Amino acid sequence: MVYSWVQAVASAATSLIVEPPWKKRKPNPPPPQSFLSLPDVIILNCFARVSRSYYPKLSLVSKTFRSLILSIDLNHARFHHQTQEDIFYICLQLPDRPLPTWFTLWIKPDEEEVKKRSTFVQVPFSYNSREPSSYCTVGSDLYALRQSYPPSPSMFVRNKKSVVWRNAPNMTVPRAYPVACKLDGKIYVMGGCNDDKSKKSCWGEVFDTNTQTWETLPNPKAELRFSSMIRETGIIEGKIYVRSIDEIDSVYDPKTRKWDATEKALVDDSRSMVMVGDLYYSCRAKSCKWYDTNCDKWKLVKGLSSLNKSYCRRGLIETVEYCGKLLIIWDKFAQPRRYCHEKTICCALVAFEKRQNGQVWGKVEWSNAGLTVPSSYVYLRYLVNVL
Repeated sequence: MVYSWVQAVASAATSLIVEPPWKKRKPNPPPPQSFLSLPDVIILNCFARVSRSYYPKLSLVSKTFRSLILSIDLNHARFHHQTQEDIFYICLQLPDRPLPTWFTLWIKPDEEEVKKRSTFVQVPFSYNSREPSSYCTVGSDLYALRQSYPPSPSMFVRNKKSVVWRNAPNMTVPRAYPVACKLDGKIYVMGGCNDDKSKKSCWGEVFDTNTQTWETLPNPKAELRFSSMIRETGIIEGKIYVRSIDEIDSVYDPKTRKWDATEKALVDDSRSMVMVGDLYYSCRAKSCKWYDTNCDKWKLVKGLSSLNKSYCRRGLIETVEYCGKLLIIWDKFAQPRRYCHEKTICCALVAFEKRQNGQVWGKVEWSNAGLTVPSSYVYLRYLVNVL
């Protein structure tokens, strides 16, 4: 009886003992699953839906992110999801470098359109390890030539509906930074040979896409061979105009297989016209105009007076159709010319609207300085790659 009473008291006393706080705490829930723990294919699919403007910051998160952003698999994922973007490049010859240098336009992401800014970043860099390529489309096939050093004879081809590149027949000589253009189903490639022997034997060549064979072009006269890198080529009335930074340019007639000299003004005039949408635009010394096909006249684009003042007194470099808009690039001295040995390359993106009264108005989406270079630099060319 006494034992039972003692047992009951002990049990009651035990029930009154307060447990320490650490025993009352619930066990911590497991940490949330990290994004890095997901399979690479899921991360790639997420990255493919994000604008490339965010890749610089994403590449700093981890080595895994940087590796995936630099991988060819990301390009495949963007192709699959149809989220590819236009990537704009410019090529400059800088006085302190023996080889041309490529820069890409990076538009800094910002929620407010008015605050968007752009800059030119040298390639290759931390989140883009490849130089651009020049492309020629023939039928359903897309041909690519590398724009890099050392010289290479390689050309690549893929169907426009496929993402996989395959080797096309090699060029007759290795070339670095060659230029290419398409005419009558053939691809004309010029320049890019380093040694004199190669220049004399094959200054240019043409690829027949039907027979899949290369044929060397007749060599131009010595005075028509450029001492510098070719800037670009263009087709005007069935002839190939080859533009350089030398005093003269060349023109090749495929019908007569002959070379001749041409005035730079003719080539420059053809370059000043850019088609955006279904209209031609031209940025000249003092204004931006559009071509009215109804009356065969050039008319002033309204709303761009402030932008016209920015570049009309300085050096207009290039006008390019970019993302359905007009990209204008110009340079200016960073400081008063007398004391300055540097130039600033500026750019602006302009959207157009044709109103019911027949007038075309332009809106500057952003405009700013993008790169500072030595004043003796030389602008060579631009490329737009879809990645």
